[in-house]
Amino acid sequence: MGSGHFLVTLVDFLADRVIGAMAEAEAAVEGYVSPLASRIQTIRERIVANAEERNWAIDRDRLDDRHIVRRMVLKRCVYGVDKNPMAVELAKVALWLQTFTVGAPLSFLDHHLRCGDSLFGAWARSGIDKATEYGSPLLLHGSVTEAKRAAQSMQTIEGLTDAEIAEAHRSAEAFAEVEEATAPLNAVLSLVHALDWLEVKDRKGKTALQAFFTGQLGDPIVITAGDAAPERPKPKSESGGITRQISPEEAFEAYSNIAKRAGTLIENERFFHWQTAFPGVWMNWESEDPEGGFDAVIGNPPWDRMKLQQVEWFATRRREIALATRAADRKRMIAALERDGDALAQDYAVANGRAAMAAGMARRSGDYPLLSAGDVNVYSLFVERAMTLVKPDGMVGLLTPSGIASDKTAARFFKGVATQGRLKALYDFENKKVFFPDVHASFKFCVFVASPSPIGGDAACAFYLHNVAELGDAERRFPLTAEALARVNPNTGTAPIFRTRRDASLTTAIYERLPVLVDRSTGEEVKAWPVTYTRMRTFGARALT
Repeated sequence: MGSGHFLVTLVDFLADRVIGAMAEAEAAVEGYVSPLASRIQTIRERIVANAEERNWAIDRDRLDDRHIVRRMVLKRCVYGVDKNPMAVELAKVALWLQTFTVGAPLSFLDHHLRCGDSLFGAWARSGIDKATEYGSPLLLHGSVTEAKRAAQSMQTIEGLTDAEIAEAHRSAEAFAEVEEATAPLNAVLSLVHALDWLEVKDRKGKTALQAFFTGQLGDPIVITAGDAAPERPKPKSESGGITRQISPEEAFEAYSNIAKRAGTLIENERFFHWQTAFPGVWMNWESEDPEGGFDAVIGNPPWDRMKLQQVEWFATRRREIALATRAADRKRMIAALERDGDALAQDYAVANGRAAMAAGMARRSGDYPLLSAGDVNVYSLFVERAMTLVKPDGMVGLLTPSGIASDKTAARFFKGVATQGRLKALYDFENKKVFFPDVHASFKFCVFVASPSPIGGDAACAFYLHNVAELGDAERRFPLTAEALARVNPNTGTAPIFRTRRDASLTTAIYERLPVLVDRSTGEEVKAWPVTYTRMRTFGARALT
């Protein structure tokens, strides 16, 4: 969410569209009055009555239809997630300022603006599968059913306009019910996901986890939720020898150690489980392919490599290390911290270990099959995550480095999007210190808009832009068909770069008539002509006398 700029603009955009749709409908049908109009008027009257009762001054200009629709959109349609708690609070303040109405309380936003890591968390289905692996196939079904009931409370919150203080209080009370209903499943999903991060492979640890999930240490749901402590298992003679590989005492101690490590990981990483956070967005949680999702996902994700960067990490902690020009010098200075017993050395080791753990989890979790190769960049994971969060016909719009369309590591992903008719727009910009002063002038970024499903129509493309106004230039902004995108770079799958419409038309026309010499896009070599490659041999010569 950052500081909420995207969400603030989104609220205004949607509110204007709602007002415009009402006006169009009423103009198109004589005598038609939008049912929303009476709802807006009711809210306005309640705000005025509430203010008059308390002798509050009212700004009538901020009680027009647009301002009231803004509040409705804010409460009902806008969601946000950020790992940084301060970013969540800043976003709330920005949205409150934008939608503030004298005479009405600030809208309740905790139900839709949440704190957590958008990239790492578990889905209900994967949680059930993991529990099954540990020997407890029915562990989560009851918790899933209870959590899904929270969707009704969430709908109640979204329907309240918070036009008066009592409604804002009812919103908070309903959200408390949501949290209570989803807490057991949320806690178990966090534990299961943390265990994936920890990769418990030793015999003692695996046996201890099996003992926990099969209930030998007590009810796993109650323990994970923090409502009870694990119980020491009975001796083998009393328990029937269920934990034959290790003693009951060893199982208890091993689980306690794992649970402590998992708890620390959960607290620091803030795993975010989308279904329990927003229970009304998805249905059929226990299915391999749950229904639902968001209509759109927008944002400007971090453009950072997941691998810990020494310069950035030490810049605000030990500047002399960050300013060292050679990696060898930084390594030597970090080693000196370790020898001196400096606490910063331990902090660095922990941060470095967590970054490596996160990168490894991104690669092996199965959530990012297309964009987790190589030196993982956080933005690429956000792109793939966004594609899983939207409905099949939803839309993703993200601001990312242009590597999403040009890097080899992203080629498989982009090729699928571009050649299957799922790309809506690709606008490539060269920074030139115009957009981001702290980013190198030659750095390229893009507006990437796409859908999980074919959307019909051509993709709107523009490259090497230096300002947004250039998008209005028909020569700089032009359409590219899925077929054209497939023909020009069939082997690499990356986006072809054209500076002008003329360049694009000429190049795509050539490739339409004369395909590439060898097409390897299907996994096999398809040659346009029966060409064979040979190498010239060099023969020695001897002078004859």
